[in-house]
Order: sequence, then C-alpha cells, then structure tokens
Amino acid sequence: MPSLLLSNDLLLAQNVPPKAAPVPGVAQDSSPPSAGGGGSSGASPFAGLMPILMFLVIMVPFFLLTSRKQKKEAQARASLKKGDRVLTNAGLIGELVEMDDRVAKVKVAAGVTVQVVANTVSPFAEPEKAPAKALKEATSDKK
Repeated sequence: MPSLLLSNDLLLAQNVPPKAAPVPGVAQDSSPPSAGGGGSSGASPFAGLMPILMFLVIMVPFFLLTSRKQKKEAQARASLKKGDRVLTNAGLIGELVEMDDRVAKVKVAAGVTVQVVANTVSPFAEPEKAPAKALKEATSDKK
C-alpha cells in the first residue's frame, strides 16, 4: 500500500521544473522582466511621501480644531463663578458651590453636594422653550 504523503495526487506543493543551466560564455540578465514591456520604471521619488502628506493633510486640521475647542472650553470654565448653573460630563445639572484647579463642588439638590473633577464641569444654558401655541400646532399636524 503506497503512503498517502508520497502520492502525487495529495501533494500540495507545486511541481516546478529546475532552472536551465547557464550557457557558458553568454551573459545572463539577472533582473526580472518589467511589466511595462521595457523602458524605465518612471516611479517618482515623491511617491513614497504621498501617504505621509495625505496623513498630514487630514490630521493637522483635526488637531487645530481640537485645540481650539479645548481653549474655548477652558475659557468658559474659567469664567464660572459661585452660584452659576453647571453641567457635568456625567449629566448632572446643579449649582456651582466652589471650584479650584482640580475639584469642583456642585449642589445637585437641597443638602446634596457632590465633588467632581473640575475639567468635567461646563456652563449650563437653559434650552429655549417653544411657545405653547406652536407646540400644539406641531402635534396636531401629525394626526
């Protein structure tokens, strides 16, 4: 019984004929043939820089916008004073009792004061309420 590993039907390797022996006295071309059918390659020296340039074009505006937003938030946080209504990143709305560089104390209910990281506090602006008449008209249109 022949071995399964040695049968040609089950081999996964490709049968490749050996290279032809070089002819003595004839120069052999060692470079692979070009896909263009001859001629120079034509690759630009800047082709390697294109991915880097594309990355910079996308990331530089992103970082500039992020830094502007952070500066604006820092200015709004610096303008807070005792008694202002504030909103934390956790969604708590309350009255600012005390604030230093690292910690802010926020009163969220009568007799309930929480300490939060100062960077998570921002001014809270009440949303403008729509007039009741406009609200009734909007809901009656849906029916």
